[in-house]
Amino acid sequence: MVYKVDGNSIGSGGSCNNGNAPIVPTPIMLQKMKGDGITPVGEPIQILTNNAQDGPLVEAPSLSRASNGKYMLLFSSGCYTDPTYNTKYALADKVTGPYVRGAQPLWESGSDGLVAPGGADATHNARHVAFHATNPDGSRSMWTAKLNVKGDSVKAYH
Repeated sequence: MVYKVDGNSIGSGGSCNNGNAPIVPTPIMLQKMKGDGITPVGEPIQILTNNAQDGPLVEAPSLSRASNGKYMLLFSSGCYTDPTYNTKYALADKVTGPYVRGAQPLWESGSDGLVAPGGADATHNARHVAFHATNPDGSRSMWTAKLNVKGDSVKAYH
């Protein structure tokens, strides 16, 4: 199971309640589970956390294994109410990491006419992805794209 620790809920205000110093970490954790899907096995491990480029938080983690064997972590950074919200990725050779961030976001405001794209979730083989973005009227819609995981990079195609 992969999840985000909601550190921004105890932040000092500002964007996403965590834009004012000190910025509280919002780590993404990995937890091994028993076959029942309810009982944890061992302790969770941190696989990523927000950094200065992410702004107040990272959130909406989704983990898939690509056909080339790489583990791909999709996540959003920034605050979804801000136009800086985006979708990023990190890759690893093992599910436990270490995860290496991609050089560029998969989507950010302005990419393909999108505003605040995030909440991405890939198929089990990391070939397709669904995500949401803000429309001109302020509502949010679901979008889909194809992915290509090659070497240490991920490309998205509409």
